[in-house]
Amino acid sequence: MDRLLRAAGWCGLAFLLVLGLLAALPRAVRDELPDAVIGGVVIVLGALGARRVARRPR
Repeated sequence: MDRLLRAAGWCGLAFLLVLGLLAALPRAVRDELPDAVIGGVVIVLGALGARRVARRPR
């Protein structure tokens, strides 16, 4: 259960990170980015975070 909560936390952190980066971009760039690109970035960062949590200790 602890790993699941950590993975959810990493996914949430990735989501907030992407939103923050998106807010920092100029308006013209934001308008040109399709929603699928933004969603893809959130999924990739969330998967990387979940992978990091799911790794077994060495």
